[in-house]
Amino acid sequence: MAEYQNLGVIADDAPAVATPTPARGKEMRVNLLNKLRAPPLVHAWDFWHDRQDRNINTITTPATSLQSVAAAPTTSPTEKPITNYEDRLVHLASISDVRTFWNVFNNFDVSALPLRDSVHLFHRNVKPLWEDPRNAHGGCWTFRVPKERAPAFWERICLLAVGEKLQAAVESDRQHFRDDVCGVSLSVRFTSVLVQVWNRDAGHEQGIQRLLETVFANLEPELMPRENGFYYKPHHEHAAFAGGKAAAKSAPLKQS
Repeated sequence: MAEYQNLGVIADDAPAVATPTPARGKEMRVNLLNKLRAPPLVHAWDFWHDRQDRNINTITTPATSLQSVAAAPTTSPTEKPITNYEDRLVHLASISDVRTFWNVFNNFDVSALPLRDSVHLFHRNVKPLWEDPRNAHGGCWTFRVPKERAPAFWERICLLAVGEKLQAAVESDRQHFRDDVCGVSLSVRFTSVLVQVWNRDAGHEQGIQRLLETVFANLEPELMPRENGFYYKPHHEHAAFAGGKAAAKSAPLKQS
């Protein structure tokens, strides 16, 4: 073959080189992309941010990066803060595969969140609101976590959520109402951080207990909450729940 390579020419008796057809080339490209594509998640998720002092001006200005959200300037004396909780929510990212999850998670430092700010990782089309149709009859486990342990605790809970372990805990053969894990939240308080796991059916006692057992079974010993550092509460028991307790108890359960 050396003589064929001299001067960059190919002689008449040089071995033929197979040229892939366009169809074959397309097939190879698809196969390569499939191998490189990040594994998809079972459910698509949305990442939300609630800033306590968000105002009318900043609510319409998208963040240039996830890191800039936590470092955004606070409300000035001349700006009117938003009092409606839903209006304070800003959608930050949509997550449907493992690579996107880690891109989002690793670029949002929850330890830098200001006091009373919250972040939420929820199933797509479910807002982190008690009154959302998928949440109205549900509740959540709340874990009070020391601030220095909050990032590790939050990571563990998020992995249990996107990895479907929390969903497996609430699955059952209940016929009248399907239970789901709707999402997980982190909220900054004065001396600690509250991490929550939301489920759809506050009447599903076995599922609620299995949720707690699943969380505990997947926590390192140093992340385990204190004996009085966790509790479950239905959303309609909160004083600020829209419509009051009576409306929540009388509303019919709908299968979907």
